[in-house]
Amino acid sequence: MLVPLFVLFLLFSFPASAHAEKALVPFDHSEWDQFLKRFVNEKGEVQYRSALKERQSLDAYLEKLKSIPGKALRGWPREERLALFINAYNAGVIKLVLDHYPIRNMLDIPGVWELPAVSIGTHIRSGSPVLYSLNQIQAGLLRKGFRDEKILFALSSGAKASPPLQREAYEGAKVEGQLYVVTRRFANDETRNRIEPEREKVVLSRLFKWYGNDFLLNWGDFPEEPKWDPQEMAVLSFFAHYLEDTKKVEFLQDGKYKVKYEVFDWRLNEWVEGAAGRVEKS
Repeated sequence: MLVPLFVLFLLFSFPASAHAEKALVPFDHSEWDQFLKRFVNEKGEVQYRSALKERQSLDAYLEKLKSIPGKALRGWPREERLALFINAYNAGVIKLVLDHYPIRNMLDIPGVWELPAVSIGTHIRSGSPVLYSLNQIQAGLLRKGFRDEKILFALSSGAKASPPLQREAYEGAKVEGQLYVVTRRFANDETRNRIEPEREKVVLSRLFKWYGNDFLLNWGDFPEEPKWDPQEMAVLSFFAHYLEDTKKVEFLQDGKYKVKYEVFDWRLNEWVEGAAGRVEKS
């Protein structure tokens, strides 16, 4: 049974007792890492048809997630829990796609965001696996639990317009660096965010419209009254920090433009074998 969203926040928001078992050894994400390297290409597209026939590593990883004692999970360091929940979300997306394959669009799966997707850890009292939907992981465990806008760019929702799925598992020891890399890459991806000074045009991924509130914590401290809605201003401040093209940064600071948002492409992020070369198997 899925747990209510507010309960998820309570489960992982408070420090464990001094007697709680700590994650002395980093959690092993190797099965998920193997799956990614085998079935994901450099564009973040997934070879679902092949993965459907060889999903052993994915299923093994999902089974491993069930076995974590809930009491121990609460005592893990922040970075270990963050990496675990990101990987669990992305693995859950793949699982749901494979369970309903073939599909052409993520929205072809009825109620996809609320369906039971992944079990993470066991209930502290009963010892039974705790089952989560994708929305509970994304909104509850990750966005509310960690309040870091960079997390958005690590979550691949299975759609063409979503952040690309990375070809490596997130790991606690390096998750902060991994998040910085995917965030900078997404901000500078001209196929998703078109910032064109010569045309006085700014067209951003719709993710920034949907989740603009997430940027207020780190990017909402304005020296004066913002010219736009505070959420939009925070998003623009975020871009001014991460963009590599100084001309674009200067253009954003001038403010002589209107911000528009791309229509979100929900088509499946499927990699068709032979369409873009082969991914090296490992």
